[in-house]
Amino acid sequence: MRILVTFAVEAEFAPWRRARNLKQRKIADFVVYEAKIGRASVDFVVTGMGLESAAAGTRSVLSKEHDFCIASGFAGSLRPKFEVGDILAAEAVQFLGKSKILQSNRNLARYAEQDGAVFAKMLLTADHVVRTKDEKSGLAPFAEFVDMESFGVFSAAHEIGRPVVAIRVISDGHDGELPQDVELTMTKKGQVKVSRVVRYLTKYPYLLPALIRLGRDSRTAADALAAFLEAYIKKISFFTHGWYPEGENLEEVAVR
Repeated sequence: MRILVTFAVEAEFAPWRRARNLKQRKIADFVVYEAKIGRASVDFVVTGMGLESAAAGTRSVLSKEHDFCIASGFAGSLRPKFEVGDILAAEAVQFLGKSKILQSNRNLARYAEQDGAVFAKMLLTADHVVRTKDEKSGLAPFAEFVDMESFGVFSAAHEIGRPVVAIRVISDGHDGELPQDVELTMTKKGQVKVSRVVRYLTKYPYLLPALIRLGRDSRTAADALAAFLEAYIKKISFFTHGWYPEGENLEEVAVR
């Protein structure tokens, strides 16, 4: 079994670097990190932030050799019941402002629920950081959580007929507000640079407490997500029968 896991930024992937000696290879403009989890060979790629980067990274790395793809990383909660560190698996993904909806593989999403994730009806992908509690409140009637990449990952996976599921961790709550222009502290690949942080704090010195809180919550969320994915992938890798309908395979149920 071979699985692709996509992340947007380095902070989401950091626990895997700390816990494992990962092999590396280059595909196009992307570095792919390899690990063995259970019986599965797992490829990790950090695509960069935003729908276009996520789609480009997935198109470059995902192949017919992969049994399925997991669109993973951080997400913002749109509902009061979700807190930092909660794992959500989406039934479907929609790009904010567009009508098209892309479905997660039903069995992959439901198995994540059985493994402890919250099964959510809808994940929104936005073209910007949904930062304020007022904007989150406005989006809450339409979805349970929001990110900036999953629709891009799904679009690429559906193009080549690979099953895909969105499994994400809440890194900021529905009533919290992300620091203004926080993306200025990071490169496009999501690497936090000291020089950028210094410039950011020179411009917004009053946001230091919020930046510290964001770092703490991101670390909590990333660790929770890594622990979940490790167990989830390991269990799936040891299954031989019974986790999808008899006589069907992942490719057949992916389009449902």
